[in-house]
Amino acid sequence: MDNESMQIEQLIIKKISGELNKSEQAILDQWLSQSPENRKELDSYKNLWERSENLVMSGSINVEGALKKTKRRIPAFGNKKRYIVYLRQAAAVLILSIFFSGLAYYFFINKENRIVEEAIYQEIRTAFGTQSQINLPDGTLVWLNSGSTLKYPGSFSDMDTRSVELNGEGYFQVTKNSRKPFIVKTTDINVKVLGTEFNVSAYDDYHSTTVALERGKVSLFKTVSGTDKNLLVLNPNEVAEYEKTEGELIHHKEISLEKYVAWKDGMIVFFNDPIQSVTHKLEKWYNVKIEIGDSEIETYSFTATFVNEPLEQVLRLLSVSSPISYKITPAQKLSDNSYSKRIITILKK
Repeated sequence: MDNESMQIEQLIIKKISGELNKSEQAILDQWLSQSPENRKELDSYKNLWERSENLVMSGSINVEGALKKTKRRIPAFGNKKRYIVYLRQAAAVLILSIFFSGLAYYFFINKENRIVEEAIYQEIRTAFGTQSQINLPDGTLVWLNSGSTLKYPGSFSDMDTRSVELNGEGYFQVTKNSRKPFIVKTTDINVKVLGTEFNVSAYDDYHSTTVALERGKVSLFKTVSGTDKNLLVLNPNEVAEYEKTEGELIHHKEISLEKYVAWKDGMIVFFNDPIQSVTHKLEKWYNVKIEIGDSEIETYSFTATFVNEPLEQVLRLLSVSSPISYKITPAQKLSDNSYSKRIITILKK
């Protein structure tokens, strides 16, 4: 694809996500005026976007990159089965046919142009700055937070357990099945349940993995050299925090779970949280990079609740209520016509 085509793709994506500025709109308008086919192409994107009412996910989806590939898929849509992604903060609508030999799943298109699908493992990736909701084959509901990945089988029917793999953060509303436990596997610890509601935060780039239990009961275990080692049983309103470096498990009892689970309802909650936890959550939520400009700030803690607030408002309120200021460095256009993340520098007043 030439540079001009790549630029147009970027503009279309920004157009339908409401991020296009006036100068970019002028470039897009000029391209649209060149050919009726260009207008049809834009309309195809918009049509897909407007149809995003339910989440039906299949395959390995990189939300940040896959929408760009949709341009090449549009002419071949026809009457094929559509796999539509609905992301809560307007991430993208994607229609994909992706082949993974032996690792994930494959599609075979026969002579009648029908699709026969055999799903082995499916991997869902949620872009930074977005959340998604997933229906697993057993009826379990999963809310997947920003920058997270969930891997699960296309069917649990031939398995002794219902095992899924999580990198990032997810809230699970598990369908009860006493004969087939539900297991969430992370890099460091695993969570085993029968039927319950709980949150797991297990980002690879964060120093700890956290499990917060709302209802039911879960057991935590770690697999070492093929052997499962039981760590802890959690009851409702309890939290387990596994410190990766020390290998230490901290058990919190009878605490409010709001700050652990509020994200799935569009809220960011901090309760006496250190600046490292605050910046980590904001980076994932708003798809930005945050830098601490003064080491003294690392000793600060914050308590606050934000409901669907834009980043600038969050930063403004934090700076009003604490001795910090901030500087925003806009996203920069890169050589491949994509854009870097905005950089937020937190400074001491």
